[in-house]
Amino acid sequence: MPRPKIAVADRLEIMELFAYYAWALNTGDVAAIMECFTEDGSMEHQPQGIFYGQDIRKLWDHLWYAKPGWFIGRQHLANHYIMTPVDDGEMHVKAYYSILQYNVDYRTNFVFGLGNWDNVCTKASGEWLFKSMKICKWMGEDVPWVGEDRAKINAPQGRII
Repeated sequence: MPRPKIAVADRLEIMELFAYYAWALNTGDVAAIMECFTEDGSMEHQPQGIFYGQDIRKLWDHLWYAKPGWFIGRQHLANHYIMTPVDDGEMHVKAYYSILQYNVDYRTNFVFGLGNWDNVCTKASGEWLFKSMKICKWMGEDVPWVGEDRAKINAPQGRII
């Protein structure tokens, strides 16, 4: 099946939307985050749940401030966008993310996490915005895999002699 052809302007605007979101997310700018969503947009982040509209602010208040010093210094990097038109004016967008962390207390850098986004963007307002965002953190068996299970590690149990 051929891949959908996405207009270059739409592709770049959606990628820029991700960039605006990441900058807002990584600098604690909740107003700028909200500008990336439709008024009735949704955001799913587990284990906290799904937040709608202005309640998305509550999620970020919790994530940024429940553990002081924990979020400062992060960079969410999006890449490998897969865009599929849903219907007129909407686009399903999958992208990988990696989170780099600069620990301000210890002045060290490390990879904090990996995962992917599963989002729907809409251009109903004349500009691309997130209609829904699902953050898929890779933890345990949550890593996407459609191949055969034999690719997974089956470590031996018990003591190896």
